[in-house]
Amino acid sequence: LVLRAPKRHSNSIAAYQEYVDDETTLALRQQMTDINAWLDTADISCSHSQVDPTQRRLRRIFNNSDFAQGGRLYGGFWQAMSSDERQEHILIEGDCCVELDYGQMSLLLLYARAQAQDHVPSGDLYDLSEYGIPAECRPGIKKVMQAIINSPGVPRRLPKGSCKHFPSRINLRDILRAVEKKHPVIFPLMTSGIGMQLFREESDILVDVLEALRSVGIVALPVHDAVIVMEEHKQTTITIMKKVFKDHTGITPQITLG
Repeated sequence: LVLRAPKRHSNSIAAYQEYVDDETTLALRQQMTDINAWLDTADISCSHSQVDPTQRRLRRIFNNSDFAQGGRLYGGFWQAMSSDERQEHILIEGDCCVELDYGQMSLLLLYARAQAQDHVPSGDLYDLSEYGIPAECRPGIKKVMQAIINSPGVPRRLPKGSCKHFPSRINLRDILRAVEKKHPVIFPLMTSGIGMQLFREESDILVDVLEALRSVGIVALPVHDAVIVMEEHKQTTITIMKKVFKDHTGITPQITLG
């Protein structure tokens, strides 16, 4: 387990921080010890020439001097690879793999936090076409929504890399207005700087998924809100991912192929 202090400014690297173990940290560390022991003995290979497939020891990194913030898993060789590279080069038990993602995870976590499970809109949560933002802008909309969630306040400019996804007639104010209309129940939470707390919930769910898969003998490689598993275990993994998420949130998510 790694604890980082708050960043001094947005472009700085947060320093590591010492901490005293308690029951919570000991339990979290035991989970990681069990997962790392399972991965260490698993039959995982990778044909990518610049990758070391023995590099699979995971650590959880918490943020802002607070174990209630962050907690994502880092350290596995597969995490620095693109989704296409992972599919092309990684084999588990000599077989091809699939990457299974929680669709729209952070938005669903917000609905659960707002105790508004019955108010989740149907269909694509990033679709703002009803409010004047074309459907083809979806990649940019997703970037903007993530920026809203992960910023301490409402963003004042479009996030880096998102401008190309919008026609010039659409500005940030238009997008924010459409997001608020689409998600009025959770918009106040979205703009509350809650991102790191959602990362903690997200990572807890992923750790529970890994533990559930390990209990039935399925090797899984985590990538933040996704897992990589043998193709033959696809359906079992989807079932487990849906159950774990519903147990945490009361919401049944969509699982998509990465």
